Amino acid sequence: MGTSATEAVRQDNSAGRAAWICLAIAWVTFIVPFPGIGLFLGWPLNLVAFILAIVAMAKLGANAGLWQLLASLLVSPVVYFIGLAVFAGLLGAAGQM
Repeated sequence: MGTSATEAVRQDNSAGRAAWICLAIAWVTFIVPFPGIGLFLGWPLNLVAFILAIVAMAKLGANAGLWQLLASLLVSPVVYFIGLAVFAGLLGAAGQM
């Protein structure tokens, strides 16, 4: 009558999509070799993505935000330290010129 079974199963996961967008922007800020942008813009965006993943999990179940949550906890620090290594390499290269 009102909604079919497929519409009931297919729910809006806008919080999960927003978490991926925040994570992507945070990872870009981690890699950009500009002092402080990863610390002052990237980590707050990572926190927002973490919270959005929890919201998606609370609304739609654990599977809706699990990958975003794991990416926020595990992938973000790795990307941050890769960005630090890139920045240190650029400083070292600039010091040898």
